[in-house]
Amino acid sequence: MSNAALPKTKVLITGATGLLGRALMKVFTQPPLEHIQLVGLGWSRYEKYVNQFPNELRKLDITNDSELSEFVNDFKPNVIIHAAAERRPDQCEGDKEKTQKLNVGTTEKLIELSKSVNATLFYISSDYVFDGEHPPYDIDAKTNPLSFYGKTKEESEQLIINAASSSSSFKYIILRVPVLYGYVENLKECAVTVVAEQVIKARDTKQPIEIDNWQIRYPTCVEDVARVCYELMISKQYNSIYHFSAQQMKTKYDMAIDMAKVLGITDPQSLIKPMNEKPSGAPRPHNACLNIFHTVDTIKKNLNNPTIHLSIFEVQLPLIFKDLKLI
Repeated sequence: MSNAALPKTKVLITGATGLLGRALMKVFTQPPLEHIQLVGLGWSRYEKYVNQFPNELRKLDITNDSELSEFVNDFKPNVIIHAAAERRPDQCEGDKEKTQKLNVGTTEKLIELSKSVNATLFYISSDYVFDGEHPPYDIDAKTNPLSFYGKTKEESEQLIINAASSSSSFKYIILRVPVLYGYVENLKECAVTVVAEQVIKARDTKQPIEIDNWQIRYPTCVEDVARVCYELMISKQYNSIYHFSAQQMKTKYDMAIDMAKVLGITDPQSLIKPMNEKPSGAPRPHNACLNIFHTVDTIKKNLNNPTIHLSIFEVQLPLIFKDLKLI
């Protein structure tokens, strides 16, 4: 039987115009994946990316329950990858009602809709469900989020797990990831590349800056995450939490030094100083390192040719800066 004769797997992606969402759209529309019938939902940036994904992208506000219900019940996806979220901790603290509606309310609705159309719910969660005091974290480690953002992720996870406990037919995958980076539309789009704005300003003004050297991060490329999402999806090992993360340990100060070198700053340490005290703003975990063994093991055991890839930060950075015409 040819692939063309096989029924297609219908995949719905929320947050499809976001940083991770675009990587998911790119990976899931690659030529070897003709067996996937893909639809991505975007809202505020739909017009910006509809030409990139003209056949797959739809404009829909997922916080509108009736519109979301109508669409899901019509499309009847086999898998819903829920990547939409307000992921900026300070913005989450500043508007808790809006954050709760987007981060938790939509998850609640998608659980209900997944049950009604018999779809697997693939939920993108975060390392911020942990307090960062006892790394590395296994998939069954006790959660203790410090920020409102982390609490919304923990609450959504629990809603999904509870739904599976009360319904034997409901299937889910929860994937926790750390801070993400990739090909951004501008430096402000992600918590990694935004550091470059400070570096560039310091270079241009010749005014030294201090950058956070307290919080330990594991910057992870969105395309690596997107590929792992696909491989976990086809592994079909449901009702489990998974972790995926790059293994390079970096503070924002470390990232700033890497960026300065790419930007041609010859003596970055004279311009960029480490700030070793705990930063202000929304509370953040000190070191929420994720143990990825379960994820790697699951993919290797269930796929013939797994392609788990961990991009090197220093290799990806010049490519991203070139794309933005910064170098």
